[in-house]
Amino acid sequence: MNNQRPKILVVDDLVDWRTTLGGLLVDVGYQVAVAESSAAALDLLKTEHFDLVLLDVRLDETDEESTEGLTLAGEIKDRWPSTKIIIITGYGTSEILNKAMETDAEGRRLAANYIEKTKTGELVQVVRDALKKE
Repeated sequence: MNNQRPKILVVDDLVDWRTTLGGLLVDVGYQVAVAESSAAALDLLKTEHFDLVLLDVRLDETDEESTEGLTLAGEIKDRWPSTKIIIITGYGTSEILNKAMETDAEGRRLAANYIEKTKTGELVQVVRDALKKE
């Protein structure tokens, strides 16, 4: 990471969450962009460098079984391995969180950490900790 303010991409299908999470991060000095879908996130990632992606697990609120965010996290890790990922969810089942935090064959974890949407008061510290990790 360089001396510039870290750049964070917030990916959530709900505008209220994008606004809230992005606002919390801007307030403490991070550069923030937002995306409402996997496709929009990938378009941004292709053209801009992000130090961290804050990624909702369920990117389709109409589908209660959706884990599209985890699929996107895997694609981000494959294409931009130095980009940190924090999973954010309102539906943090242990199965989903275990998948996000498990180590792959190369010793990499899909996500640096996760946070539940009900604990946004901890968001800034979780982001700071993830950005410190190498």
